[in-house]
Amino acid sequence: MTEQRSFFSTFLRAAAVDVEADIDRIEDLLFRDEDPARKIRLLTYAGYRNDREVRFSGRVIRFRDPLDAGEGTLSRLRAMMAIYNSEEVPEICVRCDAYGGTAETWTDEEGYFSFALPLKKPLPETTRWEEAVVSTPEREAQQVKMAVPIMAPALDSHWGVISDIDDTVVETGATNFVKNWRRVLVDRPQDRLAVPGAARLYQMIAHDHQAPARPFFYVSSSPWNLYGFIAEFMEQNGIPHGPMFLTDYGIDPGKLIKAAHDTHKLAAIEAILAFYPQLRFLLIGDNGQHDVEIYARVVRDFPGRVAAVFIRDVEGSCKQGAKGALLNEMEASGIPIFCGAGFNDALAAAERLELDRPFEAAKAISAKAS
Repeated sequence: MTEQRSFFSTFLRAAAVDVEADIDRIEDLLFRDEDPARKIRLLTYAGYRNDREVRFSGRVIRFRDPLDAGEGTLSRLRAMMAIYNSEEVPEICVRCDAYGGTAETWTDEEGYFSFALPLKKPLPETTRWEEAVVSTPEREAQQVKMAVPIMAPALDSHWGVISDIDDTVVETGATNFVKNWRRVLVDRPQDRLAVPGAARLYQMIAHDHQAPARPFFYVSSSPWNLYGFIAEFMEQNGIPHGPMFLTDYGIDPGKLIKAAHDTHKLAAIEAILAFYPQLRFLLIGDNGQHDVEIYARVVRDFPGRVAAVFIRDVEGSCKQGAKGALLNEMEASGIPIFCGAGFNDALAAAERLELDRPFEAAKAISAKAS
């Protein structure tokens, strides 16, 4: 049965790749001499900075009127497929105005752009959102200028949070797509359910979901196409906002959903830790995919930088089996571990971490741990 499922999976993916290739060829023919007056849409993703550099990214796609999701299953499915099937626009000049300077870059073949700008600006006394502004000076966009929120952690912050999204914050049923296809492809942000206890736990740590007291970062294998969808869900459920590290995948070769799950998440977490060497992090995830293995690798590679690990148990195994052995290994090294079916019981564990203790006390504990 497994071999048969694998065969059909490979067959369907290959067929999908052929269809996408045909669509791309048709679009190339239709838009080869595209009218420069045709509007484009500028998408921006929340960025982050330290006292030396500011980083953020975005994407340029062709503007089209949004589809009304309606109430029917088919209309909702069409609306969701339209989100996935965005039409990227390459070779668009994007200008950034931030922190008293101006810079320009160009979108790549997938319509993405990114900025990593040198900066000499101390971090603020309290964690806050700052702002950059981007525009497309050579093309008319749906919105002339777009503000980009930039996360600036407090100068004396000693804690940060790195969290997974799927089945850690929002119920997706990602481990059983056949059973949960409707939840993934049809449900709107207001229809989605937060993981039990997640909102309370994250609000307790952040104090304010729009202006969190400490920096939150989200690392997920979900595609960038769902950025707005995820951000809307977080707002509706009081989940703290923060920069997201999502993936670029489609149905073309090399970008299938499972192509780089481990590599992407590990690389993103390593980049965050390297960018903020003064912070220790609470890692939050689930045991449905590979979060436990990734977090154990981070613990080994960055001694003293992981302050605690919270795992949502979606498999019903918690500290059993290979993943359980890794959790036990991390706990034996002195890292507080929580593992439970939801996060309601994690509130007490979070209180024991004393996240709001004075900076000097936290620094002493950090030095001891390293």
